[in-house]
Amino acid sequence: MKQFFLMVLFVTLCTSCRQLATSRPMTPAPIMVPQEPGSTATVSETPVLTPTDAIGTEPSPIATDVARITAVPLDAPDANLIPCGLLLTFPSPELPENRSSLDIEVPEGLVPEAALPALNRLIEAPDTVGLAAFQIGREDDGVYFNADQPMPLASVVKIVNLVAYANVVAEGELDPSEWVPLADLEQSYLPGMDLGAHRRAIEELRGKGLIARDPPATPLEEVPWMMIRHSSNAAADYLHLLLGQERIEKTALDLGLANQTAICPWIGQFLTISNHIRVGSDSAAVQSFIEDPEMYGQEVMRLTEAFTKDASFREAESNPRIRRRSMDVQKLFSENLNGQGSAREYALLMAKILKNQLNTSYTNILVRRVLEWPMEYIENQELFSTVGFKDGSLPGVLTTLYYAHRLEDGSQVIVALFYRDLPTQIYRKWRGTLPHDELARWLLSEPEAIPQLRSLLE
Repeated sequence: MKQFFLMVLFVTLCTSCRQLATSRPMTPAPIMVPQEPGSTATVSETPVLTPTDAIGTEPSPIATDVARITAVPLDAPDANLIPCGLLLTFPSPELPENRSSLDIEVPEGLVPEAALPALNRLIEAPDTVGLAAFQIGREDDGVYFNADQPMPLASVVKIVNLVAYANVVAEGELDPSEWVPLADLEQSYLPGMDLGAHRRAIEELRGKGLIARDPPATPLEEVPWMMIRHSSNAAADYLHLLLGQERIEKTALDLGLANQTAICPWIGQFLTISNHIRVGSDSAAVQSFIEDPEMYGQEVMRLTEAFTKDASFREAESNPRIRRRSMDVQKLFSENLNGQGSAREYALLMAKILKNQLNTSYTNILVRRVLEWPMEYIENQELFSTVGFKDGSLPGVLTTLYYAHRLEDGSQVIVALFYRDLPTQIYRKWRGTLPHDELARWLLSEPEAIPQLRSLLE
């Protein structure tokens, strides 16, 4: 059994880069992949950096009093403020029906033991899993399970920001060698909401000598790297605001993501869950947003603008002791308001990237240069000519997305695997043991895995 070295990134709301975690046994072959950074977890006495889209606090009772949503402390609302949800809709408040568990018995040894909990969850709660896995050129022989059902994406959605950035650079509208002051990135950084991902990203840049000047700055081309490898929410929001809401949403539509729902800045998303100026309960506020998505789209951007442009507001929100975000409220938000998309469409997007079918050759180069960072590891180089990866994590939600070109048989393989509505204890455990990622890596690296799983689910 070979060893996997895991670098955890944080997803959807993510933590910054982590250091390479110590090795731990994995099967099948070792695919070195980032995992969304988060708090350190221990698995078989090995520290594993876990996802950080999670806004981690302990569960607390949900208050039932009605919330009063107050306006952000701006002298006057900006009439020109563009809400998120400009071109895209918001998720339907109705979750998929709860089908009974599937009448399937998993043959012993079919999947690696570490992946078995993820496969069992698919069988026991089939409506909570979306899967699309196939070899390019043999799409009809792939395995698809709820592949067209919109699912919460967490940080997987940051791929849209990456493509939007690459398009603008390729068109000559942005110079990737321009310097971005760290202070500008800090204006999009909400402490405590990424379990340290952004800080780890900054430390990696500093260690590589990529922070210079006075005041300190880093090249623009490093910002998408921070967003994808480390899943820094601050980096994602900096690019989001730089490119503009309309361009982000139009990029999703241009990429063929018909099931994609509104893509909103992470700062505003977190602050709609809880902020220091709200009167009333967080749960009531989130429920009111679910019932009135237009109000939510406006409030996300108002809170984002307040945080990024009002120093006193930002200082107040930067104190993590002001409010505790209940895990239950976070799950309610993640299931109903976080950006959603389908496994099939994101799998097809990864195939498009791998086949170099984005707008221009330069766009493809820029996107793949960032997504394929796991190829710096020898273990991956022994198995693949390339690996691209992004994952995501929010309370109750774990997502993972891959493309790879296998050396063993020359196949180009795509895997999109999305889990939602995970019970809190399972979610917390999986952030350390990563069975969903183990299942995805099995499908990615073993030539017989996709047909075997297809046969089982049929």
